[in-house]
Amino acid sequence: MARKGKPQEVTEVTEVSEAQIAVHWKEEEYYQPPERFKAQANMRDPRILEKFGLDKFPDCFKEYAAILTWFEPHHTILDTSDAPFWK
Repeated sequence: MARKGKPQEVTEVTEVSEAQIAVHWKEEEYYQPPERFKAQANMRDPRILEKFGLDKFPDCFKEYAAILTWFEPHHTILDTSDAPFWK
């Protein structure tokens, strides 16, 4: 029995890999910060590397967050519930 009226739309779902998507990504330009900005960078202090090294990850983010100025207090330091899509 043939149906009359609008034909039904068929939606095809195609799996796409990250590699296929990455082929179409454009390279982003990199802008060097001004020399004045680089001169005041905190990374010249070896104590910074001790505080925020990989061996202190992710707990070091609590201390890092305390250094920053916030418009409102932070609630979550690092959300690892949906790895590798961390927030």
